[in-house]
Amino acid sequence: MKHIAFVCWAFMLFCLVFFTARESKAADLEVGIGASQYLKKTDGYWYQDGFQNNLDLKAPVIEVGVTGPLWRQRNYGLDYHADWVYLGTVHTQAVAVTDDANYNTVTKQCNGPCGPQANFVGSGHDQGFAFTLEPYYEYGGWRYAVEAGPYLHRSTFSEAVYDWRMTFDQPGRTVYVQTKREWKVSYVVGASVGKGPFTVAYQYFSSDAHGDSMSSTVWKGTHVLLLKYKF
Repeated sequence: MKHIAFVCWAFMLFCLVFFTARESKAADLEVGIGASQYLKKTDGYWYQDGFQNNLDLKAPVIEVGVTGPLWRQRNYGLDYHADWVYLGTVHTQAVAVTDDANYNTVTKQCNGPCGPQANFVGSGHDQGFAFTLEPYYEYGGWRYAVEAGPYLHRSTFSEAVYDWRMTFDQPGRTVYVQTKREWKVSYVVGASVGKGPFTVAYQYFSSDAHGDSMSSTVWKGTHVLLLKYKF
């Protein structure tokens, strides 16, 4: 219940900032589109490097929110951002032995004879609300900035494991697992260069969903490159 209450509070805060800022002309609407690169976790999380795998961890990204000034003096200033972020959906497929103790992450081989293997097929995404502060410097009509702040997000990752069995004499079956559907507070950092209403921005989102091996995402963070436009 505390997670639901926190998410409702964050969403209401986001809406309050958005509509109050727009009505008071104290902020501009900003929209960004770009691409993400999810960073895979270490060998053994839903894939094993020693066996066939295909991790498609690139996806389109969209950000929508508001930004406005907090302080300015000569060429220096400080802005805020309140954005909803969708980091895109990724897909994975990997063949792996079902017993983790049977696989060596150093040698990328089985410890002794390989046991039964299963086909792991997964997909998922991350989305949330980013609240950042952006100190900047303007020179020659260009704007150079960095930003950082909290990221309230929810990671969703589902996995279907086909032909799962622990020993060769067992019949294979299909197992379905997924991350815990809960919201977490993490962080985002970034840097940008802009001119006029256009900005090219890089951001890093700490977007992991911690959990045991059966309730974890395949990723630990996400790199994002965006083209943003301020109305």
